[in-house]
Amino acid sequence: NTSVAFSRMGFDANFVGKIGSEYGEKVINNLEKEGVCTDFVKKTSRDKTAFSTIINTFEGDRTVLAYAGANKYFNVKDLPVKELEKADFLFLNHLTEKNSKIPKVLLSILKKNPNIKLAWNPGYEQLAQGVKKWKGLLERTEILFVNKEEASLFTKTHYQLAGIKKDDPRYHVHVASKFLPPYADDVSEIMLEFFKYGVKNVVITDGKNGAQVSDGERIYFCPVLSHKRTDTLGAGDSFASGFTSAKILGYNLKDALIYGTLNANSVVNQFGAQAGLLTRAEMDKKFKSQKICVTSAKLTS
Repeated sequence: NTSVAFSRMGFDANFVGKIGSEYGEKVINNLEKEGVCTDFVKKTSRDKTAFSTIINTFEGDRTVLAYAGANKYFNVKDLPVKELEKADFLFLNHLTEKNSKIPKVLLSILKKNPNIKLAWNPGYEQLAQGVKKWKGLLERTEILFVNKEEASLFTKTHYQLAGIKKDDPRYHVHVASKFLPPYADDVSEIMLEFFKYGVKNVVITDGKNGAQVSDGERIYFCPVLSHKRTDTLGAGDSFASGFTSAKILGYNLKDALIYGTLNANSVVNQFGAQAGLLTRAEMDKKFKSQKICVTSAKLTS
């Protein structure tokens, strides 16, 4: 999804991964149709291509039953290291336990090539191990993408529930959250924990309750455009790719939040994870006419 999104935004996108014996060619054909380079896609006959079964509700929510398939066999030998060293930006998505050696190789590439930037959306295996385990990679992460629950799991830090008052025993956050609407939970304490490990920008999403981002100096909140949703599949990928695209293009955090929100809003109003992904021209048009109110406050402990 992210490869297709970056291609539609006008970037030279390359997909690095592994496909299996079933549906693999369909995956390749779709990527190539979208202008994504597939030169670094490896094939295996040991398993089927990864797939997911999606169960949608009438309200637009969904449950995803995922099968890792050939992805389980993607390892460091499959990485095109020399080509990765030529990249300007790397986007690392979920990895399984069997892919555990890949981050070490990527970290080596990043240390050797300090101009390469990394956007990281960690998977459950990495989240469950905690931030200390991933200090090295976090120090080289330009943009970290996690949802609210993932952020709490990764840092072992609780978020402040919306509506909790200072005299409530559950109140534990020391950062003012007056910039947040009453329905949004305060994730500022989690943000502060991430910055202890060297992350440059942290993005924490919360579904229909919007997203928050910080660079360690200020924290920003952006609401969703509409609570009406056709299908939420791909919402996270579209938001992350939109946000990352804006940063690559030189936009500030506020505008990057809007980019991500516009892309996600387009996706959740159509069926499927890719149908609504915006092109650069479509994004520019929506960005110029948008009236999204992004609020912010100083991030302090």
